[in-house]
Amino acid sequence: MERNAQLGSAGFASNAAGALRFLAIFLGLSFAAGVGAQCPADSRQVSRIHQSFAQHNWAEVVHLAASTPCRPADSDFEYGMALAHLQRLAEARAALLEGRRQSRGTAQQRFDVELAGIAFERKRYSEAAPWLRRALKLDPKDDYANNFAGTVYFLLGNVEAALKYWNRIQKPYAAELQFDPQLRVHRVLLDRAFVFAPASVLHQPDFLATEARLDALNIFPTYTIALNARTNDGSGPDFDADFRAVERDHFGSSRTQALLSTFGGVVYETIYPSYFNIDRSAINFESLLRWDSQKYRAWLSLSGPVRSFPQFRWSLSADERDENWTIRRSFTGVAPPLGSLNLRRETFAGSFTAIPSGRLKWSVGAELSHRAFGHIAYGSALTPTLATSGYELKQLASVSYKLLDVPERRFSLITGASSEAGRLWSTPSGGASRFLDKLQGSALAHWFPQAADDRYEIQEQLRAGRTFGNAPFDELFTLGVERDNDLWLRGHIGTRDRQKGSAPLGDNYFLANSDFYRRIYTNGLFALQAGPLLDIGRMGAPTSGLTTSQWLFDGGVEARLSALGVNVVFTYGRDLRSGTNAFYGTLGR
Repeated sequence: MERNAQLGSAGFASNAAGALRFLAIFLGLSFAAGVGAQCPADSRQVSRIHQSFAQHNWAEVVHLAASTPCRPADSDFEYGMALAHLQRLAEARAALLEGRRQSRGTAQQRFDVELAGIAFERKRYSEAAPWLRRALKLDPKDDYANNFAGTVYFLLGNVEAALKYWNRIQKPYAAELQFDPQLRVHRVLLDRAFVFAPASVLHQPDFLATEARLDALNIFPTYTIALNARTNDGSGPDFDADFRAVERDHFGSSRTQALLSTFGGVVYETIYPSYFNIDRSAINFESLLRWDSQKYRAWLSLSGPVRSFPQFRWSLSADERDENWTIRRSFTGVAPPLGSLNLRRETFAGSFTAIPSGRLKWSVGAELSHRAFGHIAYGSALTPTLATSGYELKQLASVSYKLLDVPERRFSLITGASSEAGRLWSTPSGGASRFLDKLQGSALAHWFPQAADDRYEIQEQLRAGRTFGNAPFDELFTLGVERDNDLWLRGHIGTRDRQKGSAPLGDNYFLANSDFYRRIYTNGLFALQAGPLLDIGRMGAPTSGLTTSQWLFDGGVEARLSALGVNVVFTYGRDLRSGTNAFYGTLGR
């Protein structure tokens, strides 16, 4: 009867306590067995290993350590170092890894440095770099590790990362600055573009600011700032900085390049006449002339440095368009017109740009424009407010900032914002006016996954914009591939029958462009990259006919061909909603 009686609460507690005691005893015995199974180190043998190591008797260290079955971390370190001195590098690496496994915290730092040394001896610089990053994470002030890291990244061709680590020990020393004697640009302008000076420490921010100023001159499509090592007393790296560049001069850097860049757009009835480095002062004239009967355009631009200071730049431009627009929901298939018009627009603009550092760039300016609409066919896409002719005066402002720069990972994140605040005066009344403000923001992430090669390249760009106020038709955003538009949704073409209006239009948008490129071929003159793309976009609009307001998803492939300083872009995009295919090609963007 007692066996079948139910267990009361007191009985349950008693059994639970017994089970816990049994579990504690079991775990304790298991731990004791594990400790007992560990092999204790032979202190006399360890002492002999250490003594031989201090005497640099590498062969004896190896002999003693190899015959010691249970070595502490210190002995594994000495064993690994002795093997390295005997050029038995694979065995040295294994010994150091075992010693590192037994170490904890900052004690691992010396193993990381020496593992980097093993990789360096084997000329595996991309393997040495991560070990040095680990070591410097544990001890950022280690002079030897910082100098070592700078050397490794320099050998990998990553000058920016090399400077980051060398600067921690006030290196490297730039002894001389040398220029290609064939460059025509005025020497004073070139001298001012280089923020770092000879006979001084070359700091990473100065190097980046120099690159930003050289880019802003817009006369060097390709250039290098080579650091050529000098022999020194061993105190640290000394270099001569050697600037070599392909210079755009007059119509281009060569006759072939000039012809290609000027007439490369003839197939779509466009030419790009340009004249660079006027009076050897980096004053550039650029233009676009299009004679397409559906979208005439003439754009002219003149820009140059302010008083020979490359960190400041002025720009003047004029733009005239005469375009026929037909609003449709698609660039192919059945897509009835939802409205149409003729747009004539003239624009004059001026701006001032400043480059205070390699991370920051900002500009301010003003724009005066006039638009006139004709042959208007109102529909679900167009309203009288959108097609109001008149003048507009804008205040322009923009800023871009490199928010994140991790040179050792070859990753950067650049953010930007712009504002176009203006007032419109409609005609023919002349008295009615309205306020308009277009705000846009962007973030561009750029990454080269490999430590020392540009074979692979990954880019992610996010952009968004919104218009406040009643915008006229020509101030609307467009999501689609079109040569006058930079918001590329690559499964949507912005023209049909050569008329604009077949891509989503609106006054607010979101756009994400994801690109993965692989270098297919390069020989110094030509380079070909290609890879998959994914675009995600959404457009909002003041009328239902301009866009569907749906999220849009486009996948496809993009190829970029660079030849003699000219970039040609080919895209294939597929609208994943409708299944339509879009093929497009253009000269640079």
